[in-house]
Amino acid sequence: MSPGRPRAEAARGGAQRPLVSAIVTTYNRSALLREALDSVMGVLGQGDTFDLETIVVDDASTDDTEAVVARYPARYIRNPVNRGLSASRNIGIAASRGKYVAFLDDDDVWLPQRFRAQVAALEAHPEVGVAYSPCLSTVDGVPLPDGPAGAFEGPSGDVFRALLLRGNFLSGSVLGVLVRRSAFELAGQFRALGIEDYEMWLRLARHVPFVCIPGPVAIRRWSRDGMFLTLIVTGRSRALYREIIDRALALAPDASPAFRRRVVDVMELGNLRDLLSVARPLRDLPDSECVSQVLAHLAEYPRLARLPQARRAIAWFARTVVLRSASPLEAAAALCAGIVRSCGRSRDVRRLVARVWIEIAVGACLAGRGSAGLSAAARALRMDPTQLVARLALACGDKLRLLRKDARGPFLEEQYAMARRRSAM
Repeated sequence: MSPGRPRAEAARGGAQRPLVSAIVTTYNRSALLREALDSVMGVLGQGDTFDLETIVVDDASTDDTEAVVARYPARYIRNPVNRGLSASRNIGIAASRGKYVAFLDDDDVWLPQRFRAQVAALEAHPEVGVAYSPCLSTVDGVPLPDGPAGAFEGPSGDVFRALLLRGNFLSGSVLGVLVRRSAFELAGQFRALGIEDYEMWLRLARHVPFVCIPGPVAIRRWSRDGMFLTLIVTGRSRALYREIIDRALALAPDASPAFRRRVVDVMELGNLRDLLSVARPLRDLPDSECVSQVLAHLAEYPRLARLPQARRAIAWFARTVVLRSASPLEAAAALCAGIVRSCGRSRDVRRLVARVWIEIAVGACLAGRGSAGLSAAARALRMDPTQLVARLALACGDKLRLLRKDARGPFLEEQYAMARRRSAM
């Protein structure tokens, strides 16, 4: 806190209450901004265990944003021109004076318990620079089946390797994160990359420990037409993640080649998952568009064909696309030819193509197209019989899990089903 600034004192004993700076960024969303600011005002514990200052950074809106902010006890900063999300957050940090800094986008909301446990954890552990908690998610108002967020337990301490090997497990957002101001002084400002939060967490993790506080603290309200999903469906997110990982690995010059390959593999699997398991169902993407993006991804990173998780995901995707065709065998042959054109000819590509044919064979047989199923299975066996063994092992595992179904309660079974969908990668 700067010299000469007023410092809040608790009612008892003159003890200082920590000041939390809430940085709310907005652009032409005055209606949603009201809900975001209402959620800030409704946070529990302010004036009791901590004090709160609210700073709204308006990125050159042309609507009635300023009039909306005037109804709240908040400081209003308007950018003269549109500068983007990262610049707006940096402007908010520079204008703030809190010991801790938190962020809220105008289309999201905090839950009342947003800071209570996080502030207490950072106050008790001055060596920790970042506290984070899970967030709930909705898409156009419909809750996403993210599983029981209250049971989320992420890593604490030095989380740099975990962020590289598990991706952005901080709920993929700034919503649930509370950062000690001194940590920003070590790591620097947000960079305008498009997925700037993940890049910031990686830099912070090189300087300070993190602590995970279980229990959801915010609701991330996605839109089907929002920026994140648009980045995925256009393929732009793949390039951004590669840039972020390159920057992060540069911070670890002593990392072994095997570790670097593993990190990149995990990142590319995440890119594939984002397309097939996130953007495709949420945006209801046409099959042709998804096929184009999958083939483009394989051309950019042919090593995907070597990864069993990628082979499974692409094969399941191919099955759903091909079986909607009037001529499944012709559609499958065209798709497999596209895979070969994208990746080239290699043993790994043969395995991938064989796995695609096997999945199509299974799907065709289940759909009552026995002749097509047998033809697809014959092609797979000629290319790589080991993929049939891998598919049978997966089927046996599924069968064993189904046999245990009666031992699960309805809630656990629902969570199991969601976990299976996520683990299809």
